Amino acid sequence: MTGQSELADMISGFEDAPEIYRPSPFWRELALAGVRQLEASGFENFKRTVNTRYFNWRSLGILRHQFLAVGEAWLAQPNAAIFHAEFPQPKAAIADRAASFNALAAWIYKTYVAMYADVITREDSRGLLRAIEEPSLGNPFLVRHNGANVSQDLCNSIHELYSILGPGGLPPADRPPASFAEIGAGYGRLAHVMLKAVPNATYCIIDIPPALYLSQRYLTTLFPDLPAFKFRPFRDYRAVAGEFESSRIRFLAPHQLERLPAKSVDYVINISSFHEMTLAQVSNYFALIDRTCRGRLYTKQWRVSRTQVNGCTLREHDYPVPAAWRTVFHRRHPVQRMFFDALYEVA
Repeated sequence: MTGQSELADMISGFEDAPEIYRPSPFWRELALAGVRQLEASGFENFKRTVNTRYFNWRSLGILRHQFLAVGEAWLAQPNAAIFHAEFPQPKAAIADRAASFNALAAWIYKTYVAMYADVITREDSRGLLRAIEEPSLGNPFLVRHNGANVSQDLCNSIHELYSILGPGGLPPADRPPASFAEIGAGYGRLAHVMLKAVPNATYCIIDIPPALYLSQRYLTTLFPDLPAFKFRPFRDYRAVAGEFESSRIRFLAPHQLERLPAKSVDYVINISSFHEMTLAQVSNYFALIDRTCRGRLYTKQWRVSRTQVNGCTLREHDYPVPAAWRTVFHRRHPVQRMFFDALYEVA
C-alpha cells in the first residue's frame, strides 16, 4: 500500500465518526496544511515540514518562550561545550518547501538544543539521552553535541517521560508492563522514547490524519519487530480484541477510544492539543479518560489558548478535571514557560 492510499484510507475511515470526534475548525485547517506539506515534500522530510506545526519550535519561538528558562538552568552548571555544538544541516535540499535556518537562527537553535541537552542530562537518572539518539527518519534538525546526535524533540520527550514516570524514569516494578495511550501524538516522538525506555510497554496512539498516518508509518518503521495494531474501522471491540491486546503499538481514531474496555490504560497523555479543541470536545475526552484510565493523566497545554476559529478561549484552570481525581502536580512548565503541565491520579 502506498503512503497516499494509506492516508486516503484513514481519512475515509472517519466517515462514521460522531460529530463530537470530528476535527475542530482549528484542526481541520491544520490537517489540510499537513496533507499539502506531505504531498509536496514527502514522508522523508516530514520533520522539516509538518513537524514544525506540532511541537518543534523554530528560533523565534525558542527566544520568546524558552531560551531564558533553559539558559538560567544551564548557568547553574555552565559548560563551554555548548559553544562547540554543530548543526550540520540547517538548510534542506528542498529549502523552498521546508523549514530552514539562516546563520544567526542556526546558532540560536543549536545553542539552545545543546543547553537543553545539558540540563536534561543532570537529572537523567537512567542516561536516556546517551542511550537514545534522534532517528534520522524524517530528516530531522540534528545537533551534534558531546559526540551524540540530539534534537529538540528528543530533549522534550525525555523531559516528558520523567514528568510522567517520576525521577526514576520507570513505572512501578510490582505491576504488569505499563500501557500508555496518547491523544494527539504528532508523529510519535514521545512514543518512540517510551518504547525504547520502558520494558515491554504498550503504546496506543489516538489521533486524526495526517498525524495518525505519520505516527503509524514512523513507529512501525522504527520498530519493525514489534507487533502493531494498525488503524482500521471496527465497531465491536470484541472483533479485534485478540490482535489489539497482543500488539505493542496500537493506532486508533478518536471515536474508537470509547470502544476500549473500561480501566484498561495505565497512563493517558495529551501534549498541546486539548487547547486546540472545542470545549465540548475537551469535556468529552475528560469523561472518556475517567472511564478508560486506571492510573494517571499527564497533560501539557498553553496556559491561555485563544483559538478564534474554534470560538473559545481556554485557560489552565478551565479544564473539567473531575473532583475525584488527585492532583500529583500542577505547575508552570519549567522549559516551555507559556505552558503548564499537570499529572493527575485518576480515581
